[in-house]
Amino acid sequence: MSTTTSRRTRPRLAASPMAYAYVPLTLAPLEQLAQAFADLHDIGFTAVRSDVPQELPLDDYAHWLDTYDLSPATGIFAATFDGEEELAHVLERARRTAAQHTELGLDRVMLLADPVPARRARPAVGADFDAARLDRVVEEIGTVARTLAAEGLRPLLHPRVSGLVETEREVRAVLDTLGPDVIGFGPDTGHLRWAGMDPVAMVTRYAERVGAVHLSDVYGDYAQPTRRGRGKSYDELVATCRVWAEPGSGVVDLNGVLRALPASFDGDLVVEIERASIFSVYEAYRTAHEWAAQAPVPVGV
Repeated sequence: MSTTTSRRTRPRLAASPMAYAYVPLTLAPLEQLAQAFADLHDIGFTAVRSDVPQELPLDDYAHWLDTYDLSPATGIFAATFDGEEELAHVLERARRTAAQHTELGLDRVMLLADPVPARRARPAVGADFDAARLDRVVEEIGTVARTLAAEGLRPLLHPRVSGLVETEREVRAVLDTLGPDVIGFGPDTGHLRWAGMDPVAMVTRYAERVGAVHLSDVYGDYAQPTRRGRGKSYDELVATCRVWAEPGSGVVDLNGVLRALPASFDGDLVVEIERASIFSVYEAYRTAHEWAAQAPVPVGV
């Protein structure tokens, strides 16, 4: 298996090929991923978010990336943390994810609270908030984070709209309660902004804990406080193509986020387009890559 285990000293630009498949990337048809990898290589990306397809052995996945001259970048471990999945099963999956990532030469992973029905129905507003449930979520995330760390991965909290760690109150509850020895921070700039946060302020507050960043962008249409829900579900809003913007095309101050990173930051800067807002997915990623080329942080390969 061709992997790189040496520690990087500069940030690396990567891409998440989410816009090529509207399903979890581990479940995406291989032909869609092949098209994504070919396009991203052609555009100039040298790394992609690590998402090993369920039907593909790890060695084959690593070889496949090599075929396109792509390296594996920081991936994701996700659970709903709503009690529907037994913790023992969550921990088992975490260990499997850690084994895959470390074998690929990765040393950190995004830890994400997956969507739950109530918040997918009313996104970005902290729907159905319950303080006792948040306490349980924090505790369970802490247990999973410690398990990932014991297996060789630095866990990074990755908040997203429609999960149980969605609002600033919830993000800060996890980070402040667990502390830097347990969990770092892996923000997604577009998800923070849509949920009412200032991504620059959040990255500044937790700068020394940021281990990777998803560079995503949103339009202003549904990012304003009075328009965040608008009575539509997450899927209905995203389908308008007026939620997600190509990075550099929306209202997120991405340059400000990059400038807020500490000089010691050596993580992956992952360009993420959840759904292209223009007809061509290829052009969406090409536009994002052009923006990233002038980013105010030096990027290595």
